[in-house]
Amino acid sequence: MSAHPMAELRKKLQDHGLLDKPTAKSWTKIIVLLAILGGLYTAHILLPLKWGLVLFPITALLTTTVAMIGHEGVHLSACRSKLGNVSLAAVAFPLFSGLSMEYWREKHNVKHHAHPNVVEKDPDIHSWPLTFSQEEYESSGKLRQWFQRNIQAYFFWPISLLVGHLMRWDGIKYTILHPFKKKRNRFSKIWMLDSSLILVHFFLWLALPIILGVSWQVTFGFYILLWSLVGTFLTAIFIVGHAGRPIVTKYDENWRLQIETGRRIKLGKFGSFFFVGLDYQIEHHLLPALSHFNLPKAAPIVKKYAEERGWEYEEVGFFRALVMSTIALHTAWKTPSIEIDASNPENAALIEDFTTLQPPIEA
Repeated sequence: MSAHPMAELRKKLQDHGLLDKPTAKSWTKIIVLLAILGGLYTAHILLPLKWGLVLFPITALLTTTVAMIGHEGVHLSACRSKLGNVSLAAVAFPLFSGLSMEYWREKHNVKHHAHPNVVEKDPDIHSWPLTFSQEEYESSGKLRQWFQRNIQAYFFWPISLLVGHLMRWDGIKYTILHPFKKKRNRFSKIWMLDSSLILVHFFLWLALPIILGVSWQVTFGFYILLWSLVGTFLTAIFIVGHAGRPIVTKYDENWRLQIETGRRIKLGKFGSFFFVGLDYQIEHHLLPALSHFNLPKAAPIVKKYAEERGWEYEEVGFFRALVMSTIALHTAWKTPSIEIDASNPENAALIEDFTTLQPPIEA
């Protein structure tokens, strides 16, 4: 283990007590948020429509934060025990959000985290009809190329309103097809937990309010509008972590890949509360099992670790990152992918030169 590239970094983090997982803090955060949301959801029913619309962004933001806690639970980074993490993830994902834990684990933990921004391996950079690289643009049809050149960046944010619903639907499809695709363990405990809690999710969100006297129009309208705005918030949180960073065809050092395809978002404590660790995208990718409560203290250690090895550690403000990400989507069709190869100085230099491919942005 002493020869492992991460051994020295993990030792430093352990010496600072940052590898511990604060179970009580994780449960306290989600319980308090759910209690506040219970009050907000009730207020939306009782208050006049205009006041409900005023509250809507706050309600959606806190709803997004609860869903993000599910992301941490699936990474097993919220609690000390596996049971605690699975329980937390089950509350936040299938029960509260209607999102399959197993679908998310395979798409995000297994595929994205292993190969962030890697062509044909990271599902997050392959989303028809969008393109994230020149190579994908060149393999697209004429009509799709026109879309990617001219309106991709403008189309992206309006379509983000569908993200929450599409993720839920993809998870439901995954759950339905899972027993038919797996040769072994077709009906695992996680599958049964996912399936049952997703059904409970729809009962609590859609059937129960109607049973209690809320009109079906209000019930369905609130659900659709709320999760549409949550989808946009989720998109903003996830897109700034990687968009505009290098798209990679080949790499030789996974640890360098994790750092140089990510971006640290500079936020105060208030803003960081809602990101649940994804403002520390670089640290999260290097150490996905690290609790988001410990990431702020780990960040300076990770940054120093990267800079000592000559690896680029990018950190920018949130709104600047949003602009950079949107511009990157606009220019993706003419932005070539690169190779990360420490043995080749020319390839290594491409990382440093990558930002010159993007239009300049004022801080």
